[in-house]
Amino acid sequence: MEKEMVLFGKRVVEEKYMIAGLIQEERQADLTAASVSNQELSAVVLEERVRFIDLLGTSIQNSCYEEKIMADMAKWGTATGNFFLAHGMSLDVALAETALYRKHIATLIKSEGRRLAISPEITYDVAELLHALLDHATYAYTHAYTTSYQRNLATARKEFLELSAPVVPISDSVAILPLVGSIEIDRARYILERTLLSASELKISTLIVDLSGVVRVDTMVAEQIIKIIQSLGLIGVEAVLTGIRPETAQSMTALGVEVRTLNIGGSLKRALEKVYN
Repeated sequence: MEKEMVLFGKRVVEEKYMIAGLIQEERQADLTAASVSNQELSAVVLEERVRFIDLLGTSIQNSCYEEKIMADMAKWGTATGNFFLAHGMSLDVALAETALYRKHIATLIKSEGRRLAISPEITYDVAELLHALLDHATYAYTHAYTTSYQRNLATARKEFLELSAPVVPISDSVAILPLVGSIEIDRARYILERTLLSASELKISTLIVDLSGVVRVDTMVAEQIIKIIQSLGLIGVEAVLTGIRPETAQSMTALGVEVRTLNIGGSLKRALEKVYN
């Protein structure tokens, strides 16, 4: 059977540009005019498809070296998963292509089997090897894609958190912490850590914590804000709360905090006027 495997593999390699072209045509037909890639990227993708088909054909020829050909599939899958993500392609696009490789290469294998009068059993074995190779490659690039995607998300979240606690000095002794958006518990904890560090580094005596841009403050987040105020007091920094909405005050009251005991400066404008007067 090894001889027949070599014949099938060689045929796949010989027809790699034809198969890649068929896959490219089908993929572009499925895309809307607005989402079709530019010509340069399209040429790069075509060459990647040709390279993969060549690898599949070579692997079929070398079917007796199972460990090596599966390792080659895994290596290709990892590189391709990262390639798809780097070029902004979704994972479902890659998965859709797998079906096209199966269809066109399997069709070639069947027709070649009939042309060479090779037994259906051997032709079936070649097709099974093709499916095994594709399955292994699919797993590898799916794993690489999702791993890289999650890593990018983690990096983006870290960058977002780093920008979410901007302590802005407005004088040698006064700084502002403008909070914007929805504050969930992880972000609130990060703000607490960064605020204490920044206040200490800047050696300020007053920090204006402005909540006017905060969309929603639940009880857990209100608790973190109180912790910020209390922790700042421990290092000798007076916290002035501005922009408190009624619902925020309600959340703080629910915690048993006497809002009137807090240093509340009304609006940010009024608080700044006090600082400079």
